[in-house]
Amino acid sequence: MARKGGHKVRTGCLTCKTRKVKCDEAKPECSRCLTSGRKCSGYPVTPPQSSGLMWHRPRHLFQGIDSPADRRALQFFSEVAGPFLPGATDPYFWTHVVMQFSDFEPAVRHSVIAISSLYERRQIDDKSNVGLQVDCFALQHYNASIHEMQNMDNQPLVLLVCILFICIEFLQLNKTAAMQHCKHGVKLLQDLSSKYSWAEEYLVPIFRHLNVFPFFFGGPSDFPELVAANEPVPTTFGSFAEARSMLDTIFSRSMRLVRQGDQLRFGDPDHRQPQPELLAEQASILEYLSRWQIAFMSVTRDLSVPACPMVWHDNFGVRSSQQLLETFLSINYESCEILTKLALINNEVECDSCLDGYRSIIRQAANIDTISDCFEERVPNQPQFVFELGFLPFLSNVALKCRDMKTRLAAMRMTRSLGMRQEGLFDGCSTYALARRTIEIEHGIVLNNLGHPITEAAYPGLPPESSRIRGVGVNADTAVEHIGGRDFTGKIVGCYMLESNGVVRLRTEFLPNDLDAARANGFDNMNQPWPQSHDPAALSTYELPKLCVDA
Repeated sequence: MARKGGHKVRTGCLTCKTRKVKCDEAKPECSRCLTSGRKCSGYPVTPPQSSGLMWHRPRHLFQGIDSPADRRALQFFSEVAGPFLPGATDPYFWTHVVMQFSDFEPAVRHSVIAISSLYERRQIDDKSNVGLQVDCFALQHYNASIHEMQNMDNQPLVLLVCILFICIEFLQLNKTAAMQHCKHGVKLLQDLSSKYSWAEEYLVPIFRHLNVFPFFFGGPSDFPELVAANEPVPTTFGSFAEARSMLDTIFSRSMRLVRQGDQLRFGDPDHRQPQPELLAEQASILEYLSRWQIAFMSVTRDLSVPACPMVWHDNFGVRSSQQLLETFLSINYESCEILTKLALINNEVECDSCLDGYRSIIRQAANIDTISDCFEERVPNQPQFVFELGFLPFLSNVALKCRDMKTRLAAMRMTRSLGMRQEGLFDGCSTYALARRTIEIEHGIVLNNLGHPITEAAYPGLPPESSRIRGVGVNADTAVEHIGGRDFTGKIVGCYMLESNGVVRLRTEFLPNDLDAARANGFDNMNQPWPQSHDPAALSTYELPKLCVDA
């Protein structure tokens, strides 16, 4: 019998096309495959013909790769690193777009191999010989990718590789190089032609998210803005991805405002009044946030949720993807609102006006915190690195800026249970150590390694302005101090505090990596005199820590 005529559908996932059945085209995996127990093979990305890109899917996995080490690294990325890199977001970019480009673009392939090797290195003991070999292997492929980039003139492909380079530098905690790549990518994005629809769909949201990183780490307030920074907030969102992308844009504006307000907190006491244009920008951001919340809350129950498992699902046993993402975006929103409200303050007591917001963040985080407070009891095989931000910076901000001791202690402990070991450039151990020391200084208390008080607090309530830290940073260089007959490694920490004459001074102290062992050996940084104060101009020599602790 002749086949009935009709329009032939050429879209849909590869599995449904092979079976010649209608696909519902849900992403990243179609519902038809999931409900039938089949493995969804994903979707071929088909850019417009005018883009000059020819898309194909290889018949054999990693064809043409002769090196067993290279094949192993690509397979590790495909099966392990790629699905977990995005954290709470849809992994489709990493598991499908990047992997398909890696088949025919050498710069992408070399970058993927480097990321895979560095990612695996984070999962093993850094002191082992294997770790050192993997590091050299990654560097070799990173250099090869840079070489391939020299003659590349395909604009969206350059942007894709730029994202991979940023990931490589994140994995190495190389802040300066990561920020340079990010700045370069944002500038390229400003000139991106609209004809590259696949780039608009997959690359632009990532750069919206990355655009905020320089401001987290004390970056200049003149960092290039995304073209879409002032686009209107839609009345409704069609997916969590759309809602988050819009919030990322607003967050970038908020953090830019925070950096512009640094002078009010650290500068001349006689010039600590915000300029009218900064106040206008603050009001505009708060209005955008209000519109975002209305659009988000009105459609929350109808938003689409990525179907494949994500890193937090496996770690925390959260049954509902929607509950996790709702909570994450809600915490993101409240953090952005607080940072915006406090961006132009000139004293730390004003932070107390946001106590209800800080407490709300912790209540929401506690709803999904099903892991013990104890760091050692975490899931042993969980990923040590995610490319995008998770809960870590938002919880850190509460621990550092909320002066209600009960709330900030809960936030500090949750940086270990909800935060990853590394989120982008945010190092979990450093974040916890800085939060712990900040709380000790401000409340006049000693905390054990689990974040529980072991002495009475000098200020059990809200500490006075004179005891509050306006900003805290850590010198990147490793320091060594001889304590009780043995050497301890650590960092020099700088705290910016207001003196009685109204001048902000930088005070420094040695913070051992193993503070508890150092204290057991006679180290007493609670009663030792502060070293000589330094002028705040030294701010540039310090890496401003996790999520604008100087806001």
